[in-house]
Amino acid sequence: MDKNNINNAPASAMPVDAGRWVAVDQNNLGFSVPPLPNGQPVQGPDGALYCVGKSQDTVAPVAGNANNAIPTPSGIVQLPPIVQPIALVPYTSQNQPLLQYDPYSRPVEPEVAPKAPVYIRKPYKGISIASMLIAIIGVVALLLLSVLDFAKLAGRPECTMAGYQILAGALSIFGVEGLIYGDYILANVASDNAMGKIVLSILPFVVLVITVIFVVLAIKYLAKLAQGKSPRCVSALAIINVILSVLAAVLGMLAYTAEGGEAIVDYFLANEGATITMGIAIIVSLIASLVLFILPLCAKKNAYMVEKDPSKESYSIK
Repeated sequence: MDKNNINNAPASAMPVDAGRWVAVDQNNLGFSVPPLPNGQPVQGPDGALYCVGKSQDTVAPVAGNANNAIPTPSGIVQLPPIVQPIALVPYTSQNQPLLQYDPYSRPVEPEVAPKAPVYIRKPYKGISIASMLIAIIGVVALLLLSVLDFAKLAGRPECTMAGYQILAGALSIFGVEGLIYGDYILANVASDNAMGKIVLSILPFVVLVITVIFVVLAIKYLAKLAQGKSPRCVSALAIINVILSVLAAVLGMLAYTAEGGEAIVDYFLANEGATITMGIAIIVSLIASLVLFILPLCAKKNAYMVEKDPSKESYSIK
């Protein structure tokens, strides 16, 4: 309610602000004001004019200026919330140790448990290399050295049959001509010497099997060497080669006796007068086969070593 004090009134009732409308509290006047028409002033018992006025806004927008960095918003806006950090004290007790910060300390490396050693079979590379070389020697000796020596007979010249010539002679059995073993040996066997014909026809296949087994054994021990595995084994192939080498010697002996040879010792010792004698290739093949059977057994059965151990120390684990 506004009050105008331009009229004459007692000094005690005179307001502080004269000559303009002043807001007053109706409860503090001490009398009742007549009904106030909307917008029309009414004179009260104290002689002053009273009317109902509009309340002035207490909040006004701030105009933008050089000193105000925040521009005036176009309407009502919601300011972002203010997050007030709260200091939280962790739980402690007097039983906890007193710690002091050391700027020069370094983190302690955790202790790593040593790895358990990995045991592998001892490869015995020396035995693998020796076995491979012996198998190669057996192949070379059988192919290049004399298997059987034939003395001169009627229609047969004196000749020495190496392994490769006897292997080629296997083709003569199937009708291939122009081969020394077929033209000089098989073709000149007496017609009544059926035993000699049979054993000399079997001999090329025996030599072929012996050669193939030597090649297989050489590849086997090369693989053992490359894979780092132990060469220890009971070599069945070496046993077969021993038997076949003996069989080749026996076939030559039967061919000798079929031609009328009587002293068998002359066949083995290549004495004079023997029409057929055993060549050195059969002896080398027999010895190489025996060595290939015995040598892998020299590797210990339960010999182990620590993997990647430069000392190569072996351990017996049962």
